[in-house]
Amino acid sequence: MSYPLCYHNPMMKMKEQLFRVKIALWRKNDAFRETHVRAYDLAHAKRISNRLFGTLGVTVEPVEGRFKKFKEFNR
Repeated sequence: MSYPLCYHNPMMKMKEQLFRVKIALWRKNDAFRETHVRAYDLAHAKRISNRLFGTLGVTVEPVEGRFKKFKEFNR
């Protein structure tokens, strides 16, 4: 007898990380705006940022730190 499929979920082992998203501002005096996104890996963070902010002028990079330092997430 085998165990049910619901007990074998590889997504449960993945941990979320924090990524910094820089958005270029074309019509403002500031060079860019910065926000943070929680994601599983860099490709997942890029998909989230593309959905939220578009693809032009957006860079994504990982951040080392704890989630408690940042109060707000765009997800």
